[in-house]
Amino acid sequence: MNTRLTRLAGTLGVALSLTLAAVAGDAPKPTRSAPKAGEEAPANLIPPGAKNLLPNGDFEAGTLTPDGWQTVDGLSSFWIQDDDPAHAKVLRFDTDILQSQGYDWWVKVAQGASPKDAPKKQATVEPKYDTLAGLDGVWFWSDPVPVEKGKAYWLTLDVKGPPLLVWLVGYPEKPDTAFGVDEAAFQEVLKARRTGKEPDTSRKREVFVHKYVWKGQLAAGGADRWKTYARRAKPFRPTAATPSVKYVRVLIYPFWPPAAYAVDNVRLVALDEPPPAP
Repeated sequence: MNTRLTRLAGTLGVALSLTLAAVAGDAPKPTRSAPKAGEEAPANLIPPGAKNLLPNGDFEAGTLTPDGWQTVDGLSSFWIQDDDPAHAKVLRFDTDILQSQGYDWWVKVAQGASPKDAPKKQATVEPKYDTLAGLDGVWFWSDPVPVEKGKAYWLTLDVKGPPLLVWLVGYPEKPDTAFGVDEAAFQEVLKARRTGKEPDTSRKREVFVHKYVWKGQLAAGGADRWKTYARRAKPFRPTAATPSVKYVRVLIYPFWPPAAYAVDNVRLVALDEPPPAP
C-alpha cells in the first residue's frame, strides 16, 4: 500500500480522533510520545463480589478468540496463556508491525479470515515510524454493555508492559461490532479495497461519522510486571453530560513505543452511591 495514513499522536487515540494525510512516497516523520504511566488502583477500590458488567473481562472464555470482544488477529493481537498462573488467559499486543502488513491482514480479517492463518510478522527497522506503533496503534474493542442514566462506573484493568490508553465510549443505540467498524482510517482502506481505488484523502471526501456521542480516557501500564490501574477518585459518568448514552464499549489502545503489551482482568463496575460530580 503506497498511501501513508498518518494519525495525530495526541491522547485522543486511534478510534477517537484521526487525520488522514495523502502522501505518496516518504511522509514527514510523525511526532510520537507514549502516554504517561497509569495510576495504580487502590486495593479496596472495588468491593469484593462486585459485579463486572463486562462479560469475560478476564478473557478465560472462548475458542480461537475471547468471547465478548472483537476477534484477535494473530498478527498484532493475541489471546495467550500467560506465564503467571494467576492470570491464565490474557491479551497480548504487538505494535511493532508494519502498517502496510497490518492493513493487508486486517482487511482479510474483516472479511472473515481466521487469526490462526495470520501471516508471519515482517521485519521492521528504525525509526519505526511506518509501524502500527508510529501510525495507527492496535485497537481492541469490547462488545457493548448497557449503562444506567445517572450512574457512575469504575473501570479497572491489569497491564504488564509500556503505558497504553483505555477508552470508555458511549452510544445512544446498541452499536455494530463488526471488525474495525469504528476505525475511520481502516474503514477508508476497506472501502478502497472493495472498490479497487486508492483511499480518498482529499478534503472533499465523505467525512467518516462515528456513532458514539461520549468518551472517557484512562491511562494504564508502565511497569514490567502485572499491576492494576484505574482513575483514582474519577469514576466514569457516561450520562452526566450526554443523557442519551445507553451503551458503552471498552477500547484498549496500545501504540507507541513499538513493543509488546499484555492486558487482563478488565472490569467495569457500577457505583451504588456515586460521589458528587466535580
